[in-house]
Amino acid sequence: MAETWRRTVLTFEAAREYADPVRDCAVVATFAGPSGEEILREAYWDGGRTYRVSFAPPVPGSWNWSLAAPADSGLDGLFGTLEAEPYRGELPIYRHGFLRVAENRRYLTYADGTPFLWLGDTHWAFATGERWDESNHPAMGSMFRGMVDRRVEQGFSVCQANLRANEADDRYWLDPDAEKPVPNVAFYQQELDRRMAYVADAGLVNALGLAWYDELFQPNGMEQMKTLARYVVARYGALPVVWTLAGEVAGYDSAHREELIAGWDEVARVIESCDGYGHLQTAHYTTRRPMEEYYQDASWHDLTLGQAGHGDYLVGEGDYREFFSAHHEKPFVEGEAMYEGCSTLEENGSRQVTPAMVRRVAYMVMQLGGCGYTYGAQGIWDCVWDEAFFEDPANDVLVGMFNRFHWTWRDGIDAPGAVQLGHWKRFYEDVRFWELAPYERPGANGARWRKQPMATVSEQCDRIAAYYTEAARKPLRVEGLAAGEWTWRWFDPRTGEWGEPCSIALDGTWTLPPRPDCNDWCLTASKTERDKML
Repeated sequence: MAETWRRTVLTFEAAREYADPVRDCAVVATFAGPSGEEILREAYWDGGRTYRVSFAPPVPGSWNWSLAAPADSGLDGLFGTLEAEPYRGELPIYRHGFLRVAENRRYLTYADGTPFLWLGDTHWAFATGERWDESNHPAMGSMFRGMVDRRVEQGFSVCQANLRANEADDRYWLDPDAEKPVPNVAFYQQELDRRMAYVADAGLVNALGLAWYDELFQPNGMEQMKTLARYVVARYGALPVVWTLAGEVAGYDSAHREELIAGWDEVARVIESCDGYGHLQTAHYTTRRPMEEYYQDASWHDLTLGQAGHGDYLVGEGDYREFFSAHHEKPFVEGEAMYEGCSTLEENGSRQVTPAMVRRVAYMVMQLGGCGYTYGAQGIWDCVWDEAFFEDPANDVLVGMFNRFHWTWRDGIDAPGAVQLGHWKRFYEDVRFWELAPYERPGANGARWRKQPMATVSEQCDRIAAYYTEAARKPLRVEGLAAGEWTWRWFDPRTGEWGEPCSIALDGTWTLPPRPDCNDWCLTASKTERDKML
């Protein structure tokens, strides 16, 4: 018996083995649901004559399945029935279903329409670097599992990972140099399967990329990536995932920019054609100003995963406003900015990214119209096991650019910014972020923007959420509000604590009060329920 939205795996034995078991024996299962739904899932080769189909029923009831396969496989025409019952657990991703884009195109939802707030954690070494059975952290028995568990406790909803296939060819392929590479199933069975399953069973969505942009420059790189895309979708496409294609897709060499954009677009179309669930797909953008916009018109591109960077450019309000104004047709998630503990890349000197710098970008994105944020911690994304990393000359460039303050993964997983982003997530869920839109401040220019709080207002103009950066020292007058009695209070983004409520009578306009001190603060206000009923 299967459960809705939970993966179940059907196993089949072919009548013979194939020299090229992926291309010469394509097996496709069609699942027909109780109300006429139809989902196609390709089987994945799992060694020898074994093929498996991974399927997650979206609704309860009887699902009739049938196989289409080469005649000599002995699998063509096989059929059967899978019974599905409602999911009995408490994890939201299975209670509400895989992710979708909201009807108004501004934010993400689960399949049943319940709003989803993206709070990710960056794990570029997810597949091949983070250790499963070892830990040198006193509170964790496993590096990999301990970090997943910690982030779940803190309220995270996404693991933003990358297979880094460009750096580990020999793990993903039996012969990486072959013209038509064949997957190394032992690596998937022994290592990657358990990692993908652990993240899913923890209730996290895996925002998964295949490699870094330069993989397409490798001999036979395009064929490898298309095959990997097809295989990974078949093997893991019935888990809660978002496909992020590749890291920094366009690269930073203008001579190859268009070539890379076009090449990875081909890989994305393979994913789109193979994914029977219509999982959301995006690409991990490069860091540029104006902010990147390639793929915005692509059929497979469902949301923008931006990269504001680590000080390469000013992470400013004006840049987001400009992008959102031009591209308001898709949800926006800030996917990489100001990793905590990172050495910044500012032209006037490098400094260490603090929790306050992390909070500023996370709150700013939401206040300006975004729908999520991916956190990162130094020592985790670069997978620093211990201090020996800093003594190895092979790591000099990485250390000199990003990890000048010598953080290991232990420093990263214990950093306070992640706890504070858990407060960020609870704050925006409490204020029902999906019902709020940025307040367009009349007559303000870019210089004044940076000194005023950023406000969002509900469609009925009866609720406000505002964020004050450390630089906010100019008053903001909000116009067009519902007249009557209002209640407002402060929210401390460092502690997650709410202040005492205060009352105020409004005639349709309100000049927001100055923040309590020189730190960053949030403010919420709403028309009282008693007054609403009148």
